Amino acid sequence: MTQKKILPVLFFTLLIDMVGLGMIIPVLPILFTDPTSPSFLLAGYSQTGQYIVAGAITALFGLMQFIAAPILGELSDVYGRKRLLIIGVGVLAISQILFGFGIETASLTLLFVSRAIAGIASANFSIAQASIADVTAPKDRAKNFGLIGAAVGLGFIIGPLLGGFIASALHDPAAPFWCAGALGIFNLMFLALFFPETHKRSSEARTFTIFKGVRNLKAAFQDVDARLIYLANFLYVSGFAFFISFAGILLVSRFQFSAAAIGTFFGVVGLWIVFTQGFILRILSRYYSERAILRFSLLTLMTALALYAFVPSVWLLYTLIPFVAVGNGLSMANMVALISKGVSPEKQGAALGINGSVMALAQGTVPLVAGLGSGFFGIRAPFLAGAFFVGCAWCMLFVYKRK
Repeated sequence: MTQKKILPVLFFTLLIDMVGLGMIIPVLPILFTDPTSPSFLLAGYSQTGQYIVAGAITALFGLMQFIAAPILGELSDVYGRKRLLIIGVGVLAISQILFGFGIETASLTLLFVSRAIAGIASANFSIAQASIADVTAPKDRAKNFGLIGAAVGLGFIIGPLLGGFIASALHDPAAPFWCAGALGIFNLMFLALFFPETHKRSSEARTFTIFKGVRNLKAAFQDVDARLIYLANFLYVSGFAFFISFAGILLVSRFQFSAAAIGTFFGVVGLWIVFTQGFILRILSRYYSERAILRFSLLTLMTALALYAFVPSVWLLYTLIPFVAVGNGLSMANMVALISKGVSPEKQGAALGINGSVMALAQGTVPLVAGLGSGFFGIRAPFLAGAFFVGCAWCMLFVYKRK
């Protein structure tokens, strides 16, 4: 079994997943925070209420990942990576179709249910990471984990662009989700046909519980060697989650962007992430350690997030994108590589599942906090909070650690 056979299939599978997930990015701000749109679903809600609902539906996705990621990670250690990946891809396709029905019927309940299901299914991200670890030497993991980031970046290019274009061209915000569901079904068939199993199944008996995520947090902070990295990763992911969850709302509220314009903005973000993880990361990883890269990348991300709180024009809005994307792209892969290097080969799925819990907790709590903060303190609040969290991550790695 070679990397040349495994990595391209995983890359394509994650890319299709991220295209489908990325389609929601230009649609949510229009549905929940743009009263001038005929697709607006929250008539009668105050602006504070709109921000809270938008934050809550985004938070639900992350919270369900928090519950599911560690369970799927350990299940893949026992039953193999392929089976769990196929199930996750199939369920994700179903969730996309349900979201389309939720828009067509103006059912908030169905929208929330579909996002909860999508959060569970997309937790197979930790399985993909474990599959890469199965076939990659420790010294190459940062580079190959960068492929995941590149898939995320391409998804951010194609998904928002496609979602915004389809919604605007057809004047139907549900249409992107019919497309995402069809892509998911195709992805399932592709994975079943071309992805070989990367992990020998274990006969070890294990007990699985929905509280595994909470136990993982406890385990993460009881691990003397790795807990600072887990905590730093939580803070970094939280900081970037503030940007992702409310950048679209900033574009609508301050600059009156349409769904297509929001999709274009995030497409440019994705283009820079791809360039970072497909090119810049591979060059830097030859000459610098993970920590050396993180020392620079976290500071870059922190500064860019703080500036977004005060950006006065569309031109400057786009000028800051490379700094956010490069800072995030370099940080993402190198954080995961630090964690992966710290555990034995037979525990890769469990360790990356623990990290999945840490990341999902950040992605599940931050949008709700951002919604409340924006409602009460204004749209600048999420970006200033994001910069603060990323700065704290830098301090955990390079100030507290030194002490």
